Amino acid sequence: MGIGTKVIRAGLPPAEQGKPISQGVCFAAPYRASGEPSSSPYTYGRYHNPTWTQFEQALGELEGGVALSFASGMAAVAAVFGVTLRPGDVIVMPSDSYYTARLLADGFFAEIGVQAQKAPAAGRELARNLDGAKLLWLESPSNPGLDVCDIVALVEEAHKRGILVAVDNTTPTVLGQSPLLLGTDF
Repeated sequence: MGIGTKVIRAGLPPAEQGKPISQGVCFAAPYRASGEPSSSPYTYGRYHNPTWTQFEQALGELEGGVALSFASGMAAVAAVFGVTLRPGDVIVMPSDSYYTARLLADGFFAEIGVQAQKAPAAGRELARNLDGAKLLWLESPSNPGLDVCDIVALVEEAHKRGILVAVDNTTPTVLGQSPLLLGTDF
């Protein structure tokens, strides 16, 4: 199936006679949950709702993994940094990666003792900085410089050392590359 067809079909349930092709958008915030709330698939719209579930299923299908949606790209960046980095850890990232991602690494995470090592995205500089790292953060192409790195080679080098790899795929999207299929962790 071509990517165009995947984009149109991703997350849709199998065709069923008399059923809608696509579930409509759900605008509900609270859901009926009599008794123990944990027995209900949805309880409150800010935590989860059917629209997000369908969106995450579609995105996961397109990306070749499991998808979680966030309110913003920076919320996703903060989530990856927050679940992987602890005081004393090292993150390696492109020196021209998204400005606010660098600010987060150099601000809050530096204040709690995380060291950010930056190198140009193109060439071998990122790989040369991997010693002692916990997370390799990539953008390819980088934003704003649009430098390209060899994701497969960097993943291979990082994984040999037990380093997690995350890719911000905002610029190319799944239409241009699929980082999870290239071996990344996030």
